[in-house]
Amino acid sequence: MRPEVQTGDDASVALSDILEDIGVDNARLLAAPGADNEQVRETVIVDPEDATAVRPGALVFLVGARGRAALPKVRALLQDNPVAIAIKGSEPELAAVREVMNGTGCGLIAVGPEARWDQLEGIALDRIRESLPPTDRSTLMQRDLFGIAQTTATLTRGHVVIEDTANNVLAYSPASNDVDELRRLSILARRGPERYQKLLKESGVYQRLQAGEVPIHMPANPAEGLRERVAIAIFAGRTILGYIWLQEGTDGLAANVDRILVGSARHAAIELVRHRNEQSQSMRRDRVSSLLSGTAQIHSQAQSAGLDPSRPAALVLVSSGSGDTSPPGLQLQRGELASLVSIHAAAYRPGAVVGSLGLETAIILPDLDPARSPAAISRLVNVIVRDAGAHLDLQVQAAIGPVVERLDELHSSVEHVRNVLKVLSADPSRSVASFTDVEPTVLVNELLDLVESRQQLRHKGIQELCRKYPEFAATLLAYLESFGDVNRCAEDLGIHRNTVHYRLRRATEVSGIDLRDAGQRLLAHLQIRLWTRSGKH
Repeated sequence: MRPEVQTGDDASVALSDILEDIGVDNARLLAAPGADNEQVRETVIVDPEDATAVRPGALVFLVGARGRAALPKVRALLQDNPVAIAIKGSEPELAAVREVMNGTGCGLIAVGPEARWDQLEGIALDRIRESLPPTDRSTLMQRDLFGIAQTTATLTRGHVVIEDTANNVLAYSPASNDVDELRRLSILARRGPERYQKLLKESGVYQRLQAGEVPIHMPANPAEGLRERVAIAIFAGRTILGYIWLQEGTDGLAANVDRILVGSARHAAIELVRHRNEQSQSMRRDRVSSLLSGTAQIHSQAQSAGLDPSRPAALVLVSSGSGDTSPPGLQLQRGELASLVSIHAAAYRPGAVVGSLGLETAIILPDLDPARSPAAISRLVNVIVRDAGAHLDLQVQAAIGPVVERLDELHSSVEHVRNVLKVLSADPSRSVASFTDVEPTVLVNELLDLVESRQQLRHKGIQELCRKYPEFAATLLAYLESFGDVNRCAEDLGIHRNTVHYRLRRATEVSGIDLRDAGQRLLAHLQIRLWTRSGKH
């Protein structure tokens, strides 16, 4: 058993909140815990050979046993009264486990076959830690600001300091040998030197910064030992919350520095306002969930975010499938990716909402132009993917959903966008796709999902063909997908055309399918495609 991951005596969260973050695609609650056993305090990963007991309040991830095979370990775990046990398997596969757990007060979670245990544990830990008492709100705010400073410095190839309106340093990117004296003194004193502040005021820099959301460039001043700088004010409406100062590094500033600073300032404003209002760090994720809930919450959340629910909107999902797979590493990656995505999204749309949706980073883009926005969104997402690879060493894939007519209808596109991600995951060489790009594949997959969920939608003859004569079934599929062209089918399979004719004849004999009937051809095509997708051939 891997040691329990604890987060403090006061940290606990409802199991339902954890499952909401994980998402129904990855885990589904088959049996709810008892009313007095719903708070999760820690997570633990066990395998069937572990003999160590777990403590009450634990969420148990049972690895190495699927479906009915988990029964012996489940019976042992029930004596420890965990909140819930998560096991890989479908609802039918876990029917016997569910029967044993009925009335015990312990919950049962069915985990999807593609879900990774370390990722699920990381999500659970994120949620538990957020329930810790906010004993020092400034620490939480500074943690997020330091993340913004680091990401901005990486994207711009410079050095960043974030200050409040009194020129007190709130956060900064890690220093290196090429920082000038001003930046060094600012960090040491946690405040800009008075002499330089006076110089800036006399030169009119602050007046220009306060005029609007426009980066101000200041040339190098060798006499004062100062490198080139760019600054921008952090606005919340018409109120200035602070400033971001960017110092040139050894390699010079990036070409798109102004755009990056605009996004950084908007992202920093969100964190500063959240700190002022003493809002929790989970608000961003909860806002995404609420805006995609399909319930009355959408309108209240949209109103609180200053969004018009009647305006067109689109959803983008960004998935990271590489890098450090340890729980701390995954949490760090998610935070870095979310920070990078937030800066780019804010630069594109001030009202963009970024948060987690299951294992993915979600971007809700509001107030769009249905005709012009798709191309702009594609450019935005390609930049995000490029920078995630270049600066975070993350190979991410991004799915762009269709522009829906109203923000309050955006929830209807969630499954489409997730299915675009599934198409991308099958082709690692492809990084970005929109629903329009892969619409036929997505819709076919959704149709196959529907057929798969309805066991009665099976032709017994085709089932027998796939089970007993997989070679004949594969040939029939290749024939149907080559539009009945025997020569092309033979070439694709690397066999003689006479072999194709023989296998087709045997396939129709075994299955009873008449290939002259369009409906029967369609039925055979769908069912054999479903068989190949299951990996049982």
